[in-house]
Amino acid sequence: MLTQRARNWILLPALLCAFCLAGSAQSPVRYTFFGGALLGSPNGFAAGGALNFAINRNVSFEPSLALGRSGNEGLFTADGVFHYDFHLDDEAFIPYLLGGVGLAQWGSATHGSAIIGVGARIPLGHGTWLVPEVRGATHGLARFTIGISKSF
Repeated sequence: MLTQRARNWILLPALLCAFCLAGSAQSPVRYTFFGGALLGSPNGFAAGGALNFAINRNVSFEPSLALGRSGNEGLFTADGVFHYDFHLDDEAFIPYLLGGVGLAQWGSATHGSAIIGVGARIPLGHGTWLVPEVRGATHGLARFTIGISKSF
């Protein structure tokens, strides 16, 4: 039998391949790298990346992966959320709502969860944004992150 840690190391490349296949089906609109505080139980720090795929003018889908640390335990999250952007002026402050589902792994347990949150894209330059975001989740891993996003 494989240990939980061995199964996670097998799952990680499979998830990365799934994100790459999704990316080859439709080019991502934005890439985002983020880091920030975990605000629930466990609390700690997480950092990761996300790809954003446009569905229509206001709605997009964003899968993300994050690795983090809480005390002596490592943690891993994989989320898929939908964003609703309130307006589309790329040179202005763009608030958005998000909702979706995710998986979180810490200790020896894996938890599934619904996710809701809010965020904003603040323009830094042409096609580059600062992205503060707050997410709440039923598995206890709420997070506040700040990211840098780049459109292509």
